[in-house]
Amino acid sequence: MKIKTNYQKLSYGFTLIELLVVIAIIAILAAMLLPALARAKLKATEATCLSNQKQLGVAFSMYASDNKDATITNTPPAGFKNAGGFWFLDNAAPGSWGTSQAVALADVQGDLKTNNMIYQYAANVGVYHCPGDVRFNLPIGSGDAVGWAFDSYAFTGNVGGGDVGGAPDPVNFTKISQTRRSSDCLIFAEQCDSRGYNEGTFAGAVLMGPPKTYTFIDLFATYHGSVNTFCFGDGHAEARKWLDPLILKDGQTAVKPGVTAYEYSNSSMQMPSATSQDAAWLIQHWVSPLNP
Repeated sequence: MKIKTNYQKLSYGFTLIELLVVIAIIAILAAMLLPALARAKLKATEATCLSNQKQLGVAFSMYASDNKDATITNTPPAGFKNAGGFWFLDNAAPGSWGTSQAVALADVQGDLKTNNMIYQYAANVGVYHCPGDVRFNLPIGSGDAVGWAFDSYAFTGNVGGGDVGGAPDPVNFTKISQTRRSSDCLIFAEQCDSRGYNEGTFAGAVLMGPPKTYTFIDLFATYHGSVNTFCFGDGHAEARKWLDPLILKDGQTAVKPGVTAYEYSNSSMQMPSATSQDAAWLIQHWVSPLNP
């Protein structure tokens, strides 16, 4: 006797509750992973930036070796403006850029190649741009709120000469051999300027007191969260994690579109503490003839 059996094909699917549980688990995992990924990205840009700073330090040393021990002068030739204390932007810029980021990039990279005192020693335009510098993505504004910029670093005024309270500061090292405590002596800093380029050397000063205080003039960049990178006279590079909330706030303001933010005396800026832990660190590293 042959027995026939009927099989019923069954199909299964997620219930709404099961689907919501899966989505919730994915959301929790994403919430756990995304901050870690963001921190990893910041560390990656910081590592690239430190490499850039190291190359700038080597270029600085090679420049001095070929120029009778001289540090970099910050006097631009006719028709150019002082950019970062070591390269020169043509006078027509940034007004000549219009609203085109491509035009701006070509102009700045061209000037970095042809009007740069250390380009022959660091012959890669990428060395002069921190990958965390988001000004590169900003729309091009006007006046002191151009916003867009490519160059991320500036020569520091204690070595290259600069401005203190709007006046030229003659008290700076002019030869490498004059530099004191070279492993402490700042020579390059990340700067954040809303004017389309980092105008001039990074300006600051140690007021001898007593007590010693640091005078904030140009804005320290915060391209790596709360961290800034520096290069020192012996050629090494290191990062500094800022603690003063005003340094962080002003640095973050300067990378926003449509703002005028380029020095602490600007009306939109707030002056950081001259006696904080950050100021103490700067006093130690802003080595100059007056602060040996």
